[in-house]
Amino acid sequence: MTTVVLLILGVVWAVVLGPSLLRKRAERHSGDSIGAFHRQLRVLEHAGPSLVDPANRMASMKRSIPTGPHPPDVRHDPFFRPEACRRRRDVLLVLTATTVLTGLLGAIPSMQPLLVLTGLAFAALVGYVVLIVRLRALALEREVKLRYLPQPVQHESTLVVQRVAAR
Repeated sequence: MTTVVLLILGVVWAVVLGPSLLRKRAERHSGDSIGAFHRQLRVLEHAGPSLVDPANRMASMKRSIPTGPHPPDVRHDPFFRPEACRRRRDVLLVLTATTVLTGLLGAIPSMQPLLVLTGLAFAALVGYVVLIVRLRALALEREVKLRYLPQPVQHESTLVVQRVAAR
């Protein structure tokens, strides 16, 4: 009985930790120097200040050409970053799968002790959903209250040259 529970817990841990461990291992053993350079560049981009869009990023150039520096649908709050959304989705999926799997296994008469684990997983799922809803409300509130200053006006260099020449 105890071995079955430990086996199930081992499988759940493998499902949770397996993909990230495999991804990290694949990144370490990659012989592609260009890919390694781009990964290191992404790390440096996240470490630096984010007040100004980098000049070397093509996405920012494409975005700034047709619509100006910040289109209206761009959200600046870290809550809405795609990586953060993906992590939240993955955690929610794992908690839901754990709750459903342990609940189904707990329905078997010889596996009744798994219902305790189902209850814990369900409590964690509810707590996580409450936390996500709270964080989203705070992020939306910050987005409504925060106003960005307008971009500085670029003066034409010919006017500056004419003013200097007139002196």
